[in-house]
Amino acid sequence: MRETGGSKRLFVHRLFTTIAPRYDWFNRIASLGMDRSWRRLALKAGGLAQGMDVLDVCTGTGDLAFLCAAQLNGSGRIVGLDFNETMLRCAVQKPSARPHAITWLRGDAQVLPFASGRFDRVVIGFSTRNLSDLKAGICEMGRVLKPRGRLVVLETGRPSNPLVLAGYLVFLGTAARLIGLCLTGRLWPFTYLARSVRQFLAPLEFVALLNACGLAATHRPLAFGLASLYIAEKPAVRP
Repeated sequence: MRETGGSKRLFVHRLFTTIAPRYDWFNRIASLGMDRSWRRLALKAGGLAQGMDVLDVCTGTGDLAFLCAAQLNGSGRIVGLDFNETMLRCAVQKPSARPHAITWLRGDAQVLPFASGRFDRVVIGFSTRNLSDLKAGICEMGRVLKPRGRLVVLETGRPSNPLVLAGYLVFLGTAARLIGLCLTGRLWPFTYLARSVRQFLAPLEFVALLNACGLAATHRPLAFGLASLYIAEKPAVRP
């Protein structure tokens, strides 16, 4: 059964409250450690540079925000935003949080509490499929971008090779769920996560959605399509 917008929001909040303490371990094991290299590649492809203002939407436990901070090396400003206070608490308590000046903020990705044109880069990692209103969230991210700013979306992929895709779907439905069960003692959160991957938009559909929100988007498959990287640029203001 598909959740309505409001019920999905409450469900996802409960889910991440439940798995927050083991969320990083799940990502490392389920991706065989590739999620770290995917995040670094995403920031490089997104053209992150010193002095920029960066917003990490759905920051979770802060992995992407910490990479942004390391790349900016003390310059610019970084905001890590998430609607789940337990995930944010995990981010703040990480040893890697201490040397970095990151502003942590609880907020809704679909109603961002920032003025239009505030950020040079907006990044989001493996979270767009959890938004209860995907188009509203993407349009909000575009709104807070400066002209010629970029939205960098890292998301689970959909392999084009039928054999790779079949193996990937089997992994999601079996091994990934068992990994989650072993880490947390609960199966239902990882059943949802596996389903959310299967039901998410195909790459061309997601590019079309980004374009419909006024962004010029490109898609790049990573690791045979196991992950997807989208770079979407906001047009310059016309004189």
